[in-house]
Amino acid sequence: MAWTVPRTYTAGEIITASILNSAVRDNLRYIKGLDGVPTIESGLTIDNTGGDERLLLPLLSTAECTTVLNAEGEVAFDEQTHQMKAYDGTAVRAMISEADVDDTPVDSATTVPVSSNWAYDHVAAADPHTGYVLESLADVAGDIFYASADNTWTRLGIGTALQVLQTNAGATAPQWGGTVTQIAASSYTGNGGNDRQITVGFACKLVIVSSVNYGLFVTLTDSYDIQILLNDTTGTSTDLLLHATDGFVVDAATCNVNTIVYYYVALG
Repeated sequence: MAWTVPRTYTAGEIITASILNSAVRDNLRYIKGLDGVPTIESGLTIDNTGGDERLLLPLLSTAECTTVLNAEGEVAFDEQTHQMKAYDGTAVRAMISEADVDDTPVDSATTVPVSSNWAYDHVAAADPHTGYVLESLADVAGDIFYASADNTWTRLGIGTALQVLQTNAGATAPQWGGTVTQIAASSYTGNGGNDRQITVGFACKLVIVSSVNYGLFVTLTDSYDIQILLNDTTGTSTDLLLHATDGFVVDAATCNVNTIVYYYVALG
């Protein structure tokens, strides 16, 4: 039976069974929920004067929540997952509780869920990663970052081969410049051939070659075909050591005599 508008009684009116049934019994059954789903038109307030008032939601299984909750605003308690669930007009949604918190919440809270508003604030900010270096600032492998001002990151692109990181002339920022001095020190055994390539892996600027039998030889040059050579026995310039792009060249006359062991130091 549906809700019946409450009856207004008048003085002297004879009360009949029919009047009581429709005005009292039927409405009490409706409020009890025996003949339909009661609707509180102006909202519901539960007075807590006694201190023991409570609201008990309907207990449904997970499957029942899926089928029973089908109108926006309907709420029930899933007795299998132990969560409150509500239909939001699109689907049944679970409401998070402190049991769903798997990390320490913010603001010293330890038992309540963290507000999801942090995600909105984080993404909506002009810089959504304030306090962090954005990955998008890096363009190529080898880029580095430095502070160009207070709380300001600046990208310094990778330098060229063998450059070193140094401070600029104004001592305000780092920059790439100069080159690293490369050094190779080893030995080889002469084989009596001319124009023998001794590879060290870089272009040489200074090469010193020595042996017990044939003295000391030095070449100092910045290009392939210019050489200054000193023979410690004659003191004259000889064409014995030549620079190459990845090492130096030795000839048979003095620096590649067959079976003689030569020791060298090469700087690039």
